[in-house]
Amino acid sequence: MTMHTLAGKKGHWAAFRMSDGQPIDNTAYPTREEAVKAAGWDRDTTVYLEVQADGMRPEEAQVCLDFQRALHDAGFRLPDPNFSFDLSTPMFPWDRHKTIRHLASGGKEFAS
Repeated sequence: MTMHTLAGKKGHWAAFRMSDGQPIDNTAYPTREEAVKAAGWDRDTTVYLEVQADGMRPEEAQVCLDFQRALHDAGFRLPDPNFSFDLSTPMFPWDRHKTIRHLASGGKEFAS
């Protein structure tokens, strides 16, 4: 993810293996739908993440993997790539980023 951030791909989407977090093809796609299609619409072994402007710390990446694995184990699957709403994450990019940071900090980062 940090590689994509440094390459100026903020807002693009990348595909990673759910098993170990390794990138599928080291490419950041302009839309989630393009990333899903490039990975062959793999609903069982791939995680799709949006590239953030400030990158992603390893513990944040682990939270994303753990969250996606839990959703998968509970039976959730990606809809068709042409369906542009993903129920597994907050709707807006800033909310997704804030949620990841909050989960990675164990709930301490935004506690008042």
